[in-house]
Amino acid sequence: MPHTNGIVIHTDAIIGENCNIGHQVTIGIGGRGRKRGVPIVGDRVFIGPGAKLFGSFLIGSDAAIGANAVVTKDIPANAVALGIPARVVNFEGSKDYVVI
Repeated sequence: MPHTNGIVIHTDAIIGENCNIGHQVTIGIGGRGRKRGVPIVGDRVFIGPGAKLFGSFLIGSDAAIGANAVVTKDIPANAVALGIPARVVNFEGSKDYVVI
């Protein structure tokens, strides 16, 4: 967490190793019925500033979530997701954003 200002993470959220979480990110509970829950974030995921992740879904390892994106559904491994609602735009992943 290079800039920890305003980051909110639900206590039940699962976040993998070596992730980069930008400022003003929220990872919270959402959904209804069986779809209610919190996200599971894989390893080496980049989450851009201002992104919001709500609900029970998986963000695959090495994915990148763009700034201010709103994610409510699965994002595959190595995907880059942008927008509101977030959609996959390519499969270049987080390799240039998460340096271990």
